[in-house]
Amino acid sequence: MPRWLIDLVSIAIAAALTAVIVGFLRRWGLAHREAALREGKPTSFEAFLRANVAPYPRRWRYGWVNVGLGPPSWKPRFSLRRQPVALSASATIETIRRVAGMKEMLLTNPDCLVLQVRADHLQLELAIMAMDVPSALGALKSRSGGGWRLVDRQTVVRRRLVWNSRTG
Repeated sequence: MPRWLIDLVSIAIAAALTAVIVGFLRRWGLAHREAALREGKPTSFEAFLRANVAPYPRRWRYGWVNVGLGPPSWKPRFSLRRQPVALSASATIETIRRVAGMKEMLLTNPDCLVLQVRADHLQLELAIMAMDVPSALGALKSRSGGGWRLVDRQTVVRRRLVWNSRTG
């Protein structure tokens, strides 16, 4: 067998093994968050955030949303000053949409769904992995003090989004 073919097969096996491990870890994390939600424990999930006013980032930034006692907070993942930013305790999720356009796909993740949220004077967007949306919505609705709510369930249906509405 030629050496280049052995290298190609080795790379393919390594890529498949990596995909299996990453998939397992994502599903394990999701199961862990759903169990924490059922038990009433604090939980967190990955999310990209952008908003129209300070102290929120104006461009997409990657971080973690922590939901527990009191209002939820978002903490940037890669930053010199990793100070958490408080999110509104009561907000309205106006729409849930897919990531739009190549630029937004590159800045977030093509597998994300974007929650467009309104709270008083604040308009913010959270991009959450599609598989995390049901548990994230459940955590934000039940644990954030005043609660986050989805304006219209038809908004999700009209956009033909595929997500499990167990928590909705």
